[in-house]
Amino acid sequence: MPDNLSFLFEPRWAENLDRRIAAAVPLPPAVVPLIKLFIITPLLVLGMYHPIPIISGRPWLLAILFLLYVLSDYLDEISAAQRGQEKSFHRALSRLSDYPILLALAFFSFDVLAPSLIVMKVIVDLILITLYLLHRGAGKNRLRSGVNYATLIAMIFVSQSLGRQLITPELVNRILVANILFHAITALYYLDVLQKRFIADVLSGFNLLCGVFSMIFAYHGRLEFSLIFLMLGAAFDGFDGAAARKFGGTSWGVYSDDVADAVNYGIAPGVALYFSLPGIQGIVLGPFYIIFTLSRLVFFTLNKAESDPNYFSGVPSTMGGIISLSALILFSSYPAIVGLLVGIACILMVSFDTSYRHLGRALSQHRRAFFGMPLLLIILIAGHKIIGRDAPVALILLASLLYGLNPAASALVKLIRKKEERGSGSEE
Repeated sequence: MPDNLSFLFEPRWAENLDRRIAAAVPLPPAVVPLIKLFIITPLLVLGMYHPIPIISGRPWLLAILFLLYVLSDYLDEISAAQRGQEKSFHRALSRLSDYPILLALAFFSFDVLAPSLIVMKVIVDLILITLYLLHRGAGKNRLRSGVNYATLIAMIFVSQSLGRQLITPELVNRILVANILFHAITALYYLDVLQKRFIADVLSGFNLLCGVFSMIFAYHGRLEFSLIFLMLGAAFDGFDGAAARKFGGTSWGVYSDDVADAVNYGIAPGVALYFSLPGIQGIVLGPFYIIFTLSRLVFFTLNKAESDPNYFSGVPSTMGGIISLSALILFSSYPAIVGLLVGIACILMVSFDTSYRHLGRALSQHRRAFFGMPLLLIILIAGHKIIGRDAPVALILLASLLYGLNPAASALVKLIRKKEERGSGSEE
């Protein structure tokens, strides 16, 4: 059964690179997981929890061992697949070689993390291994590997008491919850409980939940988290569209997507405006924003069949929500500025004669742009650490305004150039 849960489709150059690396590895496919299981994993575990003279006091050696673990996992993934030599023995050995490091980290993290989450994580992984050995699902995919590596690194940090200010047990518990949910969905997919046509609806449900959490944080005055959940919901919104195009959907999938968009991009920012602005300003601006956003979404839904899927008529409601929440975070003491920016967002959303490029589809056509996402995330985090919360929010607001005002600015520049050309022509 092919593993289509990744949504991270490899560009051709990456597939060619995998093929070349696999061809250059002189070892038979079954040898790589054996090296990982009997050499790299024991050294890594002993180096962390039973100091070895060579490794003790040299954390960089532990980092090298972990990188070797990741590298062996990657070579194991591509060698058999590229050579067409994936036998039943190799399938079993490949998956079982991943389990010892998880069991070791679970054992040594039991007193630090929530025991119930650790047990659930081990059980879900065991279920996936069993399904894999029964030939239900493919061995690896890059998205699942990334989720697992993030969890393993977090568990290593918390069990080793590293980076306590940043990697706390509470944060790792949340990562474990996300990991368990992701792998539980994967298991349901392999069991045919979650069929392909339901994937888009599940992702729309996550978008809806993000909108609910955005409202909850806005009610409690944590607008930065409200903005984060709105943007996370936008990511799920993009994924559910990709899933619907690839796997199909259900009869009510379109409506569930519209409801999720209305809650996340319309109602949630409106609730934030209502509770964050004092007196009559919040009472007026909150419902005002909701009405404009729902009007934008209704127009988009009614004209979806006739419109170009690569372009939006009017700025997407996602950008409207980002502009409004960013304005609240940066200018909460200046309601007039908030009102101005919210007004600009509303006008842009209902400017139906203006076309905006669909960013998700543009990125999917230029997949190399996805590799810039980690760099952008690093810049936002660095700005937060160095300057404070307002730095990444200001950058997000500026990018959203540039996107929203770009068509009008381009049209104005063209108009000025035409007038200059006419003027120069009349002088001649």
